[in-house]
Amino acid sequence: MNLKNRQTVLLVGNDATLSYLLGRFVEQSQCSLVVVPVLTSAQEIVEVNLKAIVFLSRQQLEEAQNLLSELTSPETLIIVCSAVGDETRARELGADHCLFHPITYDSFQNVLEVASAPKGD
Repeated sequence: MNLKNRQTVLLVGNDATLSYLLGRFVEQSQCSLVVVPVLTSAQEIVEVNLKAIVFLSRQQLEEAQNLLSELTSPETLIIVCSAVGDETRARELGADHCLFHPITYDSFQNVLEVASAPKGD
């Protein structure tokens, strides 16, 4: 597969252990990975063939609200890593799916498969 045509998963957060784990999952899914500590620029979203944005915590999703509302399309999959108790708030903030701790490869893969299915309708 041509690396330029690979879809990209953008990880937002600064948890090294969780970034490493999800990075391995992304690699197994044959997607490209971009990791940023904080989502601060439109370029981070616009310049990649985006499959999903994964926030490593609900707080990081909250901090990115203004930027996300301006830049993401309805097709952009927003995922947040959270505890079960944070799901309602994460969904209010625009998360399409939550990855609940402890995160497994199967749960990650199931959420990514949703990215391939049409949204809405």
